Amino acid sequence: MDQPFRPLGVVTGATSGIGAAFAEALAEEGYDLLLTGRRETLLAERSRSLEQRFGIRVEALRVELDRPQEVRRLAERLRSLEVDLLVNNAGFGVRCDFLRTPPRTWEALMDLQVRCPLELTQAVLPGMVARGRGGVVNVASEASFLPVPRNGVYAGVKAFLLRWTESLALELEGSGVTVQALCPGLTRTDFHGRLGEEGARLSRSRWIRWLTPEMVVRASLGDLKRGRAVCVPGWGSRARIALLSLLPRSLRLALLGRFFRSTSGKR
Repeated sequence: MDQPFRPLGVVTGATSGIGAAFAEALAEEGYDLLLTGRRETLLAERSRSLEQRFGIRVEALRVELDRPQEVRRLAERLRSLEVDLLVNNAGFGVRCDFLRTPPRTWEALMDLQVRCPLELTQAVLPGMVARGRGGVVNVASEASFLPVPRNGVYAGVKAFLLRWTESLALELEGSGVTVQALCPGLTRTDFHGRLGEEGARLSRSRWIRWLTPEMVVRASLGDLKRGRAVCVPGWGSRARIALLSLLPRSLRLALLGRFFRSTSGKR
């Protein structure tokens, strides 16, 4: 008896947070999944749970995506598959003054959040274009639109993801393939849970309405179906970005500097 057709979704960084929420949402929609992560035990447990609950097939791969050779191996694997949706979600941030951070940290961040999405996307796009369907979500950030002191390289690579995705969307017009830069604001995941007192100050800020991973993923998949190349979940984030863009650059930088000094405890 023939197996029913199910689309294939690939999610990097799927062990927790936004990546785990993508895996859950796609499983619920009937996707088979290929999930990557660094925490092998947690990834295996999550994969088994999705298989049992939704009757899908899940392949779990432990991959260190800040290592170019491992990215290349994963890219080769994806070339052999008919991928319907790729979610480039794996990432990390650094809350430290630029001059105090070891160069290897910035190199790993750029490998993970620039080199990896480029290689994986280039691996799946030819097949998608040939079939006339498919999608790629690049998880960027509200920081794509803003300077972020003590996290400037992170903001820079997220800005790259935004501009590259918009450019790619123009190249792919009429192909049947949709690409999206997903730009969430602060989201309650273990990513921001590592910020300690700085995270607590952000939680108390009147300027921030925190999102959940599920809210972010619902917005992303909804906008992907509408063919929108940029998704900014939450009215608060959209309002901040719009209002700050209207201000003169000097005033915008002054306000942002004051805000980030208040959340870091510096004066």
